[in-house]
Amino acid sequence: MSLCINPGCRQPNHPDNGGRSTCVVCGSNLVLQGRYRVMRLISSDSGFGRVYEAYERNVPKILKVLKQGYNTNDKVVELFRREAQVLSQLNHPGVPRVEPEGYFLYYPASGPVDSSADVTEPLHCLVMEKIEGPNLKQWMVQQGNHPISEKQAMLWLTQLTDVLDLVHQHNYFHRDIKPENIMLRPSGQLVLVDFGAAREMTQTYMANLGDSGITTVSSAGYTPPEQEQGQAVPQSDFYALGRTLIYLMTAKLPNDATIYNSRTNAFMWRPLAPQISAPLADLVDSLIAPAAAHRPQSTAMILEHLAQVRSRQVSGLPRSTKGKTPTAWPMTTLNPHGAQTIPDPAEPTRSFLPPWFDQRPWLLAGLTGLALAVPLSWYALSRWAPPLLSNNFGVTAPDLTDLTVSPVAVLTGHTADIYDLLLLRDGKTLVSASADNTIRIWDLETNSERHRLTHSNVVQAITTTVDQTTLISTGDDRSIRFWSLPDGRPLGQLDDAHGTPIRALEVSRNGRTLVSADSEGTIKLWPLIDNTGALDLSGMSMAGPNYTLQADGTLNDLLFTRDNSMLISAGKSLHLWDLASLEEAGAAGAIAPATLEGHTSFINRIDITDDDATLISASADKNVLLWDMASKAQFAKLEGHQSYVNTLRIEGLRLWSADADKTIFVWDLQQQAPVQRIQGFETDIWRFTVQPNGQIITIGGKQPYIRVWQLDQIPEP
Repeated sequence: MSLCINPGCRQPNHPDNGGRSTCVVCGSNLVLQGRYRVMRLISSDSGFGRVYEAYERNVPKILKVLKQGYNTNDKVVELFRREAQVLSQLNHPGVPRVEPEGYFLYYPASGPVDSSADVTEPLHCLVMEKIEGPNLKQWMVQQGNHPISEKQAMLWLTQLTDVLDLVHQHNYFHRDIKPENIMLRPSGQLVLVDFGAAREMTQTYMANLGDSGITTVSSAGYTPPEQEQGQAVPQSDFYALGRTLIYLMTAKLPNDATIYNSRTNAFMWRPLAPQISAPLADLVDSLIAPAAAHRPQSTAMILEHLAQVRSRQVSGLPRSTKGKTPTAWPMTTLNPHGAQTIPDPAEPTRSFLPPWFDQRPWLLAGLTGLALAVPLSWYALSRWAPPLLSNNFGVTAPDLTDLTVSPVAVLTGHTADIYDLLLLRDGKTLVSASADNTIRIWDLETNSERHRLTHSNVVQAITTTVDQTTLISTGDDRSIRFWSLPDGRPLGQLDDAHGTPIRALEVSRNGRTLVSADSEGTIKLWPLIDNTGALDLSGMSMAGPNYTLQADGTLNDLLFTRDNSMLISAGKSLHLWDLASLEEAGAAGAIAPATLEGHTSFINRIDITDDDATLISASADKNVLLWDMASKAQFAKLEGHQSYVNTLRIEGLRLWSADADKTIFVWDLQQQAPVQRIQGFETDIWRFTVQPNGQIITIGGKQPYIRVWQLDQIPEP
């Protein structure tokens, strides 16, 4: 069916309009500009206009039509035209695309019409790209109005600043930033919309600030004081951006009395966003300074401040990410994504910050890297690697070999950040977990999706039972779910397993215990199997956790020693929990962990040698530390990474570590020196694994893709 947009048409949705070029009722053109056919009315309550869905052939578009009652209002017409003018000059995934001829006048026919309608004036029309996805106000409602993590906040602040950088470079500023005017593509890219209020930064404009001829645009709670007085400046966008971030980080509307005192003009939002680190909170507070002169004066200053926030690696990190992933981005990582289509490598990108500035957690993600460095059996690529030989440090450091990779394949399907990655021991079954609320099971022989499993919210962490017959998953819906492998059949779930989103999962080496950790540092140990050795979900549900521990702040990873005598937790601190003492204390008893001091920022990933003698930790401080488990003392520091070390994996005598600088190092643990540096990756490496054929699989970057790489040079063992 085609819809007639003539406001005087007596039956705009006449069933005989489909396929016709003119309306059977009033005779108006149904194919606008000879290109666009209108299909349905989306909204008639959108400010000054009506919003329709139109199609150019089979491509969906958004058509905005100015309501005729405003045709004589020069200011409103100017605002409407300006949106087309601004958008047609911008080319960025963060703004809707508008072609130069996207703005046009439409003249309805003067045939039989409703006598009450004035159809003597043309309609002002604007056709633009249709953004598939909700605005951030709708998204918050869909997500249950849960505050976003720090990682998400960092990512979104980066994306929006990047968009504003382009807008301001074109001498415009937006003037109406708020959650309703920010849309989320399925790929995770934020899109700033509604540029009708945008102003051009000209000498005349700046000289006439406060002049009554300048239109005032106001959105309660998001509009800065100077703009309310008709004196908006580019820094007004930063205030609105800061207020928007506060709404997302607290889930409180801007004029909520718990975050803002209108009488004193004081903001009290920080206590309601405990997941946000002090440096990021300071940046947000600078954005909402009452005086424009006290805010950052340019987008470049905001981006520079964001870089400083990352480099400081402050404590208190939010987002807990999954036990195997960083929290709110343990200052080493952050969630979202670029365009939905795979970019052309030759196409320049507008990226000011590393892709890891995207929301990804820090879970074990099947890190199985070895096949390239040591000729071990495939089974050795699991977390249960062969024993590490006794250390013999003192040998001359080996030469460092530089290797590069080239792309082999890209697995697409996820529509939001991929938080975890796990390769099964068969070497051909890959499992991924994502912020799109799904887990996907992939067949690496065909590079195709085999099964799709669904949570009710973001999936942060995945792991398996020791025999890999059961997949275990968890995330922001606070449930722990169990699925059969490899078919993905649901086996059951524990609802409300924690009081806050769960970030980490791990199964003990003997397979008897499951441990989970949440965003507040609470650790729970669950009985996983019964006395017969069978999975016992009913027992877990009825009995609840055997033990509950409280770590020092958010957690990024969990690990059992191979003899199951100790649990190790990593995040804000590196804790060792004596499980024998825990048994003596009982379920209600509290034990104090041993704390290993040495890292200057959040610990993102841990692993341990097969003999339980050496613990290895990777951190946002760009270092990898080696710890003697007997003395609980650091005995070595592996330096060389130029950015946050996101993940690591022990494989025999080799240690693999990957960072946000698109680099994997392979280390000789006996000589405490790097032997290989693998580069050529297109994005930061959030998680990786290695197939038996030596191909490396990575997740990272702004796009929700799984990438497969091959080494251009085969490393020697």
